[in-house]
Amino acid sequence: MNGELETIYILTRAIRACFHLMGNVGDDLHRQFGITASMRAVMESLYEGGPQTVPQVARSKNVTRQHIQTLVDQLLEADLAVAVPNPDHKRSPLIELTPRGHAAFEDMQRREQALLTQLTAALPARDLMIAVETIRKLNEQLQQLRDGGKENEPA
Repeated sequence: MNGELETIYILTRAIRACFHLMGNVGDDLHRQFGITASMRAVMESLYEGGPQTVPQVARSKNVTRQHIQTLVDQLLEADLAVAVPNPDHKRSPLIELTPRGHAAFEDMQRREQALLTQLTAALPARDLMIAVETIRKLNEQLQQLRDGGKENEPA
């Protein structure tokens, strides 16, 4: 492997490791609520974006509708979200957070802010911004590759 190829390989492995560690830390942080990091991600979409269909959430997360449906089912069962009629589509209800879901998400955010404050003490802001910019550019390139691959798929 040449230097640049090895560097991007190391970067992608570090991103995967970070993603999994963040999920584990999130699971531990929110365990008392019975909410996993994946459920929290769906709650965040609903909290920030308001009521959405399962396919809308799935598209925004670049995951399958089936994966999001499983998470939504768990949120519905926990009374953290509710399905309401969708005036635009009879078979695809809108999912929204319940008052309990809103309160739980806001509590999770407070807990996360305390944790993030600890992390910022160890990571210089300049380094964080470089990392953010690098990951944004990587995401753009990956999205272009993904979109380009879809053009070549059979209909």
